[in-house]
Amino acid sequence: MRLGRYWIIAFLLLAFAASCGRRPNVPEPSYESAQKLPFDHQAPANGVSPTQALVPASTRLPEGTAITIRLGAQLSSASAHAGDTFDGSVDSPVVADGQTLVPPGAAIVGRVLDAKPSEGTVRGYLRVGLVSIQVDGKTVLLDTTSIFAKSGTRDGGAARDVVFPPERRLTFHVTQGVDLP
Repeated sequence: MRLGRYWIIAFLLLAFAASCGRRPNVPEPSYESAQKLPFDHQAPANGVSPTQALVPASTRLPEGTAITIRLGAQLSSASAHAGDTFDGSVDSPVVADGQTLVPPGAAIVGRVLDAKPSEGTVRGYLRVGLVSIQVDGKTVLLDTTSIFAKSGTRDGGAARDVVFPPERRLTFHVTQGVDLP
């Protein structure tokens, strides 16, 4: 009787081990062909991710974004001084990731960073940058690239002053990303 019990236990262990093992001639699924979970899928480049549709749109003006403005008044190296401010407005929509973040007409404030009038044959110059932009009635401080212009000379060799007339279009680029209201 004792020997029979051992055979039964041995037989059950062998059957259990065999049932837990791999079936022969059945290939294991490859990682590439395994079904992915919904959150593992990448959104198509031209589509919208279901989770992104639930997240509010970005209101960040990223680094490198172009801002094209129109001057409200003339700027001249003959009369401008470092620290002077100037006004203008956004000329074309400010867009990031296909979304308009700032509409045309938004007010801007710029600053004269450096200026020197021309004297005799020494050419004058003017360097300007943007300081702030109005978005939804709130002032947003900006860090942008500057624009530098050096004057030419007249036929007699005399230097001219740099003059940006009213309505002149200037394009600046954001150098440090900023959150918008």
